[in-house]
Amino acid sequence: MIYGLFRFELKKNLKDKGLLFWMLILPILFIVLFGYIFSNQTTDVTFDIPYMDEDQSEMSEQFISALGSSDAFELQAQESPDDAIEKLENGDINAFVHIPSGFEDQIMGGEENPVYFHYNPMYEENVAPIRSLIENVSYSFQEEGMRATLNDAGLEADTILAPAIEIVAEEQVASAEFDTITHIIPGYTVMFTFFIMISMVMSFVKDMQNGMVARLASTPLTKYQYLLGKWIPYILIVLAQIIALLLFGYVVYGVELGNIAALFLISLALAVITTGWGLALSLITKNENMGLAITQIIALGGAMIGGLWMPTEFLPEFVQTMGLFLPQYWAQQGFLEVMMYGGGIMDILMYVVILLGYALLGLVVAISSYRRFLAAARG
Repeated sequence: MIYGLFRFELKKNLKDKGLLFWMLILPILFIVLFGYIFSNQTTDVTFDIPYMDEDQSEMSEQFISALGSSDAFELQAQESPDDAIEKLENGDINAFVHIPSGFEDQIMGGEENPVYFHYNPMYEENVAPIRSLIENVSYSFQEEGMRATLNDAGLEADTILAPAIEIVAEEQVASAEFDTITHIIPGYTVMFTFFIMISMVMSFVKDMQNGMVARLASTPLTKYQYLLGKWIPYILIVLAQIIALLLFGYVVYGVELGNIAALFLISLALAVITTGWGLALSLITKNENMGLAITQIIALGGAMIGGLWMPTEFLPEFVQTMGLFLPQYWAQQGFLEVMMYGGGIMDILMYVVILLGYALLGLVVAISSYRRFLAAARG
């Protein structure tokens, strides 16, 4: 009898065109759209440095040249200090470097030689790199002055000015090159698996409204058999969805899948948690609209907080902390561990256990809510 229920539920969903749209067509459209948007964005960041050199001396030119020596900074000469200040006040520029006349004479005379740095504090993230650059160039000018003084005094300037700490930079290459699409494919796959909850709610509500639940209650079919017969088809559907979306990423974008056994295990755990929560939601909601609203909150809210739309490192710290309590975060980390870092079964075991723990919570809620669900069906 449970097998008949399983077959009926599976055949009914495979004929549902709406399910095909939610589970495959829509996520593929999202992957293609956002993959195109983010793949066409350059990762090179440049900072504009508007400046005005009123001194027009050799040293002021050296100072300005030092500011523009890096490709990350682009110099923009201004017509006058007043014009630059007006642009700054109007929000057309974020900062302005002003070298007043007498810059070189003051340096040669050992006097204080201020370089004026005007900025808008509202754009601190853009201003801070420019400020640091100006400070570093100023320190280099100061060091050159000290070096000349020491050499004139017959002292070893290189020995005296040698840094007390030597910084050794070593570049570490990740096991797999990160690109945006590597994050988008599993991210949107995880997000759209939760939309299976809509189909599950609709199925259970229809069973309740057409009297099927009440009729089944009069048969030898137990509540566990009923829930299992309804649950397993959706696990298979979600598992097929995950496989299809990951294969789409592999074929179209060349995304590395990594260890297939580990990938299947994390996919199965994801299918169990999404349908487990769908089972719980189906038994506690009274109508389809309520189930649709809650599903959207879980799917979209979890995607945003769980780091499915962007790496969690880009999110505020309190949002990162919140994400640790969501299954979406652990599912995404499991996929990235396999697909990006070449992890195996042992590497994702913790993620699988956590996801199954969330699934168990959903099953407990579903089983405990069945009596009320049955009473509503009989009523």
